[in-house]
Amino acid sequence: MSGAVVLYVWPGEWDLPSLDPECLTALCYLKYSQIEHTVQVVEKHWDLLKNSLPRLTFKNEVYSGIDEIIDFIKQNKNDDFLLSDKNYPDMLAILCLFKQKFIPAFNALCWLDNENTYSVIRKAYGKHLWFPFSLIKLKSIADNAKNVIMSSYRSSHVQFESISQHIVYESKECLNIISSKLGENLFMFENKPSLLDAYLFGYLSVLYKAPFINSALKSHLLASSNLCSLITRIQREQFPIDKEEIESKRVKELASRMKFLSWLNFFSVKSWFKQTSSSTTSKLTEIEEWEKRKSQLIALSVALSAMIVYAFAIGFIRIDVIKTDVEYVEKN
Repeated sequence: MSGAVVLYVWPGEWDLPSLDPECLTALCYLKYSQIEHTVQVVEKHWDLLKNSLPRLTFKNEVYSGIDEIIDFIKQNKNDDFLLSDKNYPDMLAILCLFKQKFIPAFNALCWLDNENTYSVIRKAYGKHLWFPFSLIKLKSIADNAKNVIMSSYRSSHVQFESISQHIVYESKECLNIISSKLGENLFMFENKPSLLDAYLFGYLSVLYKAPFINSALKSHLLASSNLCSLITRIQREQFPIDKEEIESKRVKELASRMKFLSWLNFFSVKSWFKQTSSSTTSKLTEIEEWEKRKSQLIALSVALSAMIVYAFAIGFIRIDVIKTDVEYVEKN
């Protein structure tokens, strides 16, 4: 191919090259297609907010979302056609099953399960988005995930809570079928990678690596040793862990947190007491001293408000609203 292919992805997390399953799928399929490309990790907050990821650029064309990127790769080099006449339609059928049965349950775990949404997913994404970007972007992703799940049910009166168990059950059955088909093979079909393997790595690696809490779906995956081996082998061969890069990333995150804390220290209680003690030695009038203390109290309240808002933004603090149905009985 003449021209530079650039793939833009979310930053990495949990020792994965990206924290987003669609970005991981695009990364993996590009690797298997052997199309020469450059990976650009998007770290600018404004870019993460306004643009959808993954995003691929080639010449003057922009392909947004996993579907457009997959179509672009297939148009230029579709190795899936190298599968036999029997295996190619089987691969497409299992991929369709995976999209319909597993991905909705995975998205529900990430974006609709309060415990894991705030403790795992929002916390991971929130590291790379400043407030209020994190609230805007993550709410948009969560709303979209819920709309996609609920769109498969015709009735508008169906609540997610009433179908959540059914969704998890179907996702487990889907994993059972895929695990049985994989067996002891290296890949799903003919011991050669396909689009299905890229999708499996993209989604199952996040489920496998992220510290989900009390997840029946993750427990079911861990019980399928051949699927876990597939994930581990693909990452080892295609995305080997660079310990130096991980260490530099951790240092960078620590420096970012220290910068935030140093900014808050300007308004800290320690600074307030220090300035108060020094003010007693100076000959200020009572009015001047009160005005100074009032401004210090305002600065302190601003700092506390910023800390609380930041805690909400990263999911450290959350408010759960529990709705109850009250039945009214009219007495004669």
